Amino acid sequence: MSRHQKDIDWKQVAKDKNIQFVYIKATEGETYTDPKYKYNIEEARNNNLKVGAYHYFRTTSSAHGQFEHFKNIAQKADQDLIPMVDVEECKYWSRSQFQDSLKVFIRLVREHYGKAPMIYSVNSFYNKNCAPEFNNYHLMIGRYNDDPTKHPVVKGEGTYTIWQYSEKGKIDGIEDPVDLDRFNSKYTIDDLLLE
Repeated sequence: MSRHQKDIDWKQVAKDKNIQFVYIKATEGETYTDPKYKYNIEEARNNNLKVGAYHYFRTTSSAHGQFEHFKNIAQKADQDLIPMVDVEECKYWSRSQFQDSLKVFIRLVREHYGKAPMIYSVNSFYNKNCAPEFNNYHLMIGRYNDDPTKHPVVKGEGTYTIWQYSEKGKIDGIEDPVDLDRFNSKYTIDDLLLE
């Protein structure tokens, strides 16, 4: 969830028993904070939903600067789930520079929050820029289609934890389309708990 979903009726959302967790956008780069983050995380938690915060990783800012910004906004005490880092761009950096910076960000998250973040990416970007070097982390991989057998394929050893299978989901209480996810059968929500 992010500001793109506008005003969310979290009480209505929480009535949907199929929803096990929600990731809410906190930050992007070194300076941007999602204007709906504070409201969304407070209201989701007030309605007994398991929540985690995510950071959109930019290649225009240092990993240290991005981590400091994320840590200042996504307070550890407000999180039920491990943080998530969203990687979808590799502008201005080589593949090795991108990977080195992402490793720094992950290390800083682990040191501060106590666990490494989950990595979110779309299938093609992940395989081109991250696999297999990051396959030992929890992965949320976007691969959109209507065929439940066409799940994400991670290059190299390892697999995804969560498959984001649609970006056009409809949830009562949310006006605009949302991303929908399903667990790989090897994992459950317990694998993502921060504590």
